[in-house]
Amino acid sequence: MSRWNILYLAFVVVVLDRVLKIWVARSMVLGQSIPVIPHVLWITYILNSGAAFSLLRHSTWLFVVVAFLLIGAVAYVAWRVQDLSRRAIWGLGLLAGGSAGNLWDRLVSGRVIDYIHVRFWAVFNLADSAIVIGMSLLVWEYWRRQEAGRDDSGGSTRR
Repeated sequence: MSRWNILYLAFVVVVLDRVLKIWVARSMVLGQSIPVIPHVLWITYILNSGAAFSLLRHSTWLFVVVAFLLIGAVAYVAWRVQDLSRRAIWGLGLLAGGSAGNLWDRLVSGRVIDYIHVRFWAVFNLADSAIVIGMSLLVWEYWRRQEAGRDDSGGSTRR
């Protein structure tokens, strides 16, 4: 799997995220909720000026800076680290695409369009999901490499 796949995956995430957000914004009224799976899943149109769970509302500049830093870090790792695994490539692509998807909203309107509403969770979007899955894959990869380092050395890698 090529490093360019990080860019392709990020592009796909951004395009899908934009398409879904545009569809929601054009076909729904703010605050409207459409049941998909009764009592479990809805499409609910909200605007979020904060982070997860609407934390740090109205801190758009902070989220813009963080998104640029994340995308920059992904680009640095993608082109500097020699032995990227498939898991790391997927993680980096999802992280970059999700960050860019929400960055787009913040730069254009200062708020992110959220629409996936699971009964027991906050309303979120595809970009949010890509970020969480991407970070999870990167943590898994880091953990796997740490475990492999312990197995190779015959003991702990802790100092």
